[in-house]
Amino acid sequence: MKNTYAVILAGGVGSRFWPLSRELEPKQFLQFNGKQSLLQQTIQRVLPLVAAQNIYVVSNEQYKFQIQHQVAEFAVPAANIILEPQGKNTAPAIGLAAAHIFKRDPQGLMIVLPADHHISRPERLTVALKKAIEAAGDDRLVTIGIKPTSAHTGYGYIKAQGSKVVKFTEKPDKKTAEKYLKTGSYFWNSGMFVWKAAVILDEIKAHLPELYRTLALIVEAKELDARIWAKISAISIDYGILEKSKRVMVIPAKDLGWSDLGSWSAFSATCGKDKNGNVLQADCVDFDSKDISVFGKGRLVATIGLKDVVVVDTDDALLVCDKGRTEDVKKVVDHIKHAKRSEHFTHKTVKRPWGSYTVINNANGFKVKLVQIEPKKRLSLQRHLYRSEHWVVVEGEAKITVDRDVYFRKANQSIYVPKKGIHRLENPTNTPLKIVEVQCGQYLEEDDIERVEDDFLRK
Repeated sequence: MKNTYAVILAGGVGSRFWPLSRELEPKQFLQFNGKQSLLQQTIQRVLPLVAAQNIYVVSNEQYKFQIQHQVAEFAVPAANIILEPQGKNTAPAIGLAAAHIFKRDPQGLMIVLPADHHISRPERLTVALKKAIEAAGDDRLVTIGIKPTSAHTGYGYIKAQGSKVVKFTEKPDKKTAEKYLKTGSYFWNSGMFVWKAAVILDEIKAHLPELYRTLALIVEAKELDARIWAKISAISIDYGILEKSKRVMVIPAKDLGWSDLGSWSAFSATCGKDKNGNVLQADCVDFDSKDISVFGKGRLVATIGLKDVVVVDTDDALLVCDKGRTEDVKKVVDHIKHAKRSEHFTHKTVKRPWGSYTVINNANGFKVKLVQIEPKKRLSLQRHLYRSEHWVVVEGEAKITVDRDVYFRKANQSIYVPKKGIHRLENPTNTPLKIVEVQCGQYLEEDDIERVEDDFLRK
C-alpha cells in the first residue's frame, strides 16, 4: 500500500522479564519462540501490508546498534530508525514518528505496533489491520481491540458501543475485570493503532499543544536536540489523546493468539505444556511438579513437587516466583537498581557493535574476560588511565595496534598493552576472533575508556 507506513515502538526496558531481560538487552531484542526476536517478528508481521522502506522503528539511543543489527535482514533504511535521547512514553514517540512521516508524505497513514507482543496467528492480524486502514481513511483514530478471554488485571480495557469507543480503563482490579468480562462490551487494549499522520498530529495539536510545538522544532532540525527532548513531558497516547478525542473507534481482532507478554506467567501461557501442565524450556529434571514453568540455558535445573511456580535461570541471577506474583518481578528490578547492582543492567555477556565480551572472573585488582570480535570488525582506538591489559588469542587471528606499532597474533600467542598505551584490537579475517583479556589495576570499570577514534561514532 503506497501511502501506508508502520511505526514499531521498541524502546521499553522489559523489567518484568528479568532476569532474562536487562536494561541493555530488553525483551524486544530477545528470541523467545523461534529464531527471530520479538522485534523481528513484529516487522515480519507487517510486511504483507507495508514495504520495508516505509517501516520506522522508534527506540532509545542506547539500543542503536541492536536495532541496526536486527533490522538489517529486512532492508529497513537507517534513516527510518528514530532514536530518543530518553524515553518519554508513547505519545511523544508516536508524535515524533508521525511528524517525520507527514514531512515525507502528507497523505501518509501509519500502523503503530509495539515491538514486544506475541501473536500466534499473524494472518488474522493482517485482516484486522486492513479493516483498520480502510476506517482510518475517513480520518478516524482506530485502535485494535482484543476480545477478552479472562478477567485479566494486567491489561487496559476499552468499552465500545458498536465500533465507537466509549471509554478507556487502565488495569482494573479483579472484581471490575470480571464485570467487564460478563458485559461483553469490553475489549483488551492491544496498544496497536492505525491513523493518518496528519490526523494524529491534529489531535496532538488540540490536546497536547506543547508537545506539538516541540515536535515541529525537532523535525525542522537535522538532528534531535537532547536538550529540547528533555523538556517534553512523558505521557501515554491513551491518556494524552485517545481518552479525549471524539474520533476514536475500535476494530475487533478475533482469535489472534495475542499476548502483550507483560510477565513470565503471560509468556508461559503461550508455550507448549507437558501432561502435567509444565513448561520446561531448560535442561530440567522434574519429579511430581504441576503447572510450573522453567526457563534456563546451560545449567541443569532440578525441580521436585512444585506447583504454580516460575523458575528463570541465567548465568548471574536466578528467579523463583509464584505464578500469581510475576507482575511483581519489577519490584526486584527496582530493588537491585537502587542497590546499584549490575544485574538489572546487563548480563555477564555484554553485546557490543563489534561483537561481545563475557566476564569470566572479577576480583580485587584483576578482571578476566572472553572477548569475541566479529569478522572484519574492530574496537575503537583507545587508552585506559587506570589499567593494563594482557591479551591471549584463543581462536582466529588478531591485528593489534599499540601506540605506533602493529602486531599480528594467532592462537596461543599473546601481547601486553601497558596502562595509557593507545591501542586497538581488530579482526581482519572472515571468521570470529576470540581472545582472553586479563585486566590489572585498581579501577577496572568500563568508563575507563578514552576513545581516540571509533568506527561506530561512540564518545
